[in-house]
Amino acid sequence: MASEMNSAPRENSSSRAPRNSPGTIIGAAAGLVLRFARDDDAGAIVALISAVWAEYPGKTLVAAADMPELLKPATSYAESGGRFWMVEAGQFPGGQVIGTVAMAPSVEPGVVELQKLYVARDMRRNGLGSFLCRLVEREARERGAHAIELWSDVKLLDAHQRYERLGYRRGEVLKTYDDTSGTVRYYYRKPLDPEPADQPGRENGARAGPGDAVDRWQALFDLGAGRGSLREAAQP
Repeated sequence: MASEMNSAPRENSSSRAPRNSPGTIIGAAAGLVLRFARDDDAGAIVALISAVWAEYPGKTLVAAADMPELLKPATSYAESGGRFWMVEAGQFPGGQVIGTVAMAPSVEPGVVELQKLYVARDMRRNGLGSFLCRLVEREARERGAHAIELWSDVKLLDAHQRYERLGYRRGEVLKTYDDTSGTVRYYYRKPLDPEPADQPGRENGARAGPGDAVDRWQALFDLGAGRGSLREAAQP
């Protein structure tokens, strides 16, 4: 698709803001680590996105020209007031990057932009992409945002279906980019409720759906499903 556990006891720390310096671990379990990106993650992040782009004819990523912010992801997003998350598989540090997502403030007040949502091919269709979207939504709510917007390549049909399942609606605007691949993107937008439902998309006795998969990822990394700050992160 193209869209970070320690052994410390679990605790409710929703009243405390997390540390969010580059490389800070948010959660780790089962050989997976959810954390904030560092600048020296650039090569691994570019490799993941390049691999996703290569699945589509005519898509080639030249990071320096197409996404220069990827060359120093931590610095670039910190300077813009944003965030960059990544999920690694394998021994930390130095595991394989299997998913990324980023967020940056929009030019429109009260709106944030979801960016860089990419998941490795063999890690798709298990809720990871939707979970990463929920990370951005959580951060947006904590900032008091009332909407999230994004631009998605017209070729990424699976990503469009995911966004629409999560409540994003496609607008009429198309944007053409002067990049190596001549990318054309759709505009999507989602209004944010002040407080999300604890069990999205599922009633008692209903079959497991996308919301359950997202909940499993949240539980894996010890993140609550409701509103509130991420628990205090552990330093790497």
